[in-house]
Amino acid sequence: MDDKNEKRICQNCKQSFAIEPEDLSFYEKIKVPPPTFCVDCREQRRLAFRNERHLYKRKCDLCGKEVVSRVSPDKKYPMYCTNCWWGDKWDPYSYGQEYDFSRPFFEQWRELFFKVPHISIYNLNCVNSDWVNQEADDKNCYLNVGGHYNEDSAYNTYELYGKNSFDNCWAINPEYCSFDIHCERCYFTHFSEECENCLNSILCYDCHNCSNCIACAGLRNKQYCIMNEQYSKEAYEKFIAEYPYSSHNGLEWWKKQSSLVWEKQPHRENFIIKTVNSTGNELSECKNAKNCWQVTKIEDSKNIYIGGWIRDCWDCSCFGAAELVYESAHSGGAYNSKALLGCTSSDPLKKMTIANVEYSYMTTSSSYCFGCSGIRGGEYVILNKKYSKEEYDKLLAKIKKHMNDMPFIDESGKVYGYGEFFPAGFAPHGYNETAACEYFPLSKEEAIERGFVWSDYKSDTTYEFSDYLIPDDIKDVGDDILDKVLKCEETGKAYKIIPMELSFYRKVGLPIPRSAPLARHNTRIGRTLPRKFFKRKCDNCGKEMETPYSPERPEIVYCVECYQKEII
Repeated sequence: MDDKNEKRICQNCKQSFAIEPEDLSFYEKIKVPPPTFCVDCREQRRLAFRNERHLYKRKCDLCGKEVVSRVSPDKKYPMYCTNCWWGDKWDPYSYGQEYDFSRPFFEQWRELFFKVPHISIYNLNCVNSDWVNQEADDKNCYLNVGGHYNEDSAYNTYELYGKNSFDNCWAINPEYCSFDIHCERCYFTHFSEECENCLNSILCYDCHNCSNCIACAGLRNKQYCIMNEQYSKEAYEKFIAEYPYSSHNGLEWWKKQSSLVWEKQPHRENFIIKTVNSTGNELSECKNAKNCWQVTKIEDSKNIYIGGWIRDCWDCSCFGAAELVYESAHSGGAYNSKALLGCTSSDPLKKMTIANVEYSYMTTSSSYCFGCSGIRGGEYVILNKKYSKEEYDKLLAKIKKHMNDMPFIDESGKVYGYGEFFPAGFAPHGYNETAACEYFPLSKEEAIERGFVWSDYKSDTTYEFSDYLIPDDIKDVGDDILDKVLKCEETGKAYKIIPMELSFYRKVGLPIPRSAPLARHNTRIGRTLPRKFFKRKCDNCGKEMETPYSPERPEIVYCVECYQKEII
């Protein structure tokens, strides 16, 4: 560890972590003390407030209409449907509280947080897309999460500008694509990873500008290739006709062939593209981005997980369009703000209309707000109570001092003063309902011991599975499948095929999946690399490198220099 770094002990996991000079410069710039949690514990805590996929039917506590909700029916705090929440039939200022200097700030904020109505689901400007969450500007979409500007698509995670695409993870500009991971600008491409500008391809890895390829890896500007072998157009089409992937058994055979090809192909130590002086993985068009993962267009920032269009920010998860933001999650369009939860502008990828907002939840298009919940278009507000500018400035200075003089101490003894994110025990969802459980899996006992919330809610909805046998080939699947309740081969849970999904499989010639959407998502997450570095030697030149590929993994991994000589 560099001698210039300060060594601290995380008050959560008790492990040593470093605070580097660049960190201290940022903290000084935004006027916060250094964190007391390590980087991983900080991200885990933020993600514990993000429920992406556990959706329920619950009645709106204002209009009584049953809607799709992130909030399960057993949660005691109020929940409004999107129409009511954004409507004018309630006033967030009616919940305003006077600040009480005899109690810690976080204790007062928790009372407000669970008193002000929560919105049923996070989506904005969506058309015919009731079942999408954390999405904006979708049309005719179903069970998409974390993306924007998608159309006629379903079961995607972090998809941007997608059309007629299903079951992708981190896909940009896909069209008629499915089961892809980290792919950009692809068309009719399926079961592929790390591909760009590919057409009519399936089961390809790290292929760029390729078309009509199957079970290939590491190709550039190729067409009509099978298992990295060149074919003529006629021979290619004949081979595919003899070994079709339109059947379940045929697709499984092709998956085995592709895995053999992928294992033999050198893997790049990381995927950092068009990027300068940056570390992490899955970075594109970034500059001075340190420890960043799955990001694009990031500059002078650190510890960013899934985000884009960000400058001079530290410790943000699922974030877009921001500058000078610290310790915030699932927000966008923010400037000079800290500890944001679900705070956005009307267009989080284009406008910054959250400014000088701290410790706030679902506070939209507002500025100079502290400790607020549900404020829309507000200014100079503390705990949902309005103040003049002079009153606000004076009171805020006292509150920040009070947060350190009388910090909140949770049941396990962890101390929360000014600069710390919200305590994990304040999360409105069970740990097992959140994205944190995907990246930092814990058992119920472990989660509770570490101060997280857990949900034991189980829907009383029961399904009677049909005795329907899914035909092996998509050509033999009739419309009657739409009426059947299918049983997931992995989890035993019920799932159905929706009409636009069936139309998609028929058009692209893929078999009906045998597992439910959530199981398919978990499989994709399991294929992504961990958000951490391992020391490992290049399998070509022997140079030591830091890479997300652990030494125990079977892949052949090359440093960037060797990879470029071999592949490009």
